[in-house]
Amino acid sequence: MESDQEKGIKNYFVNSFRELSKVTWPTRNQAITMSLIVVVFVFISAMVIAGVDFSFNTLYTFFLSLAQ
Repeated sequence: MESDQEKGIKNYFVNSFRELSKVTWPTRNQAITMSLIVVVFVFISAMVIAGVDFSFNTLYTFFLSLAQ
């Protein structure tokens, strides 16, 4: 005899796999295109963050040199 908790866990997995069967998965070309877009966006974001970091570091160093 299954407890309510065991029934709940079983129902969770049954319903999860049922929902996964309804998912429309991207084609190979769509997945590659979306992955490239993500990689390019991450690269651009990293360059922007690096630029801001470099600018703040330069300003910080400048202000420290004024204090000496």
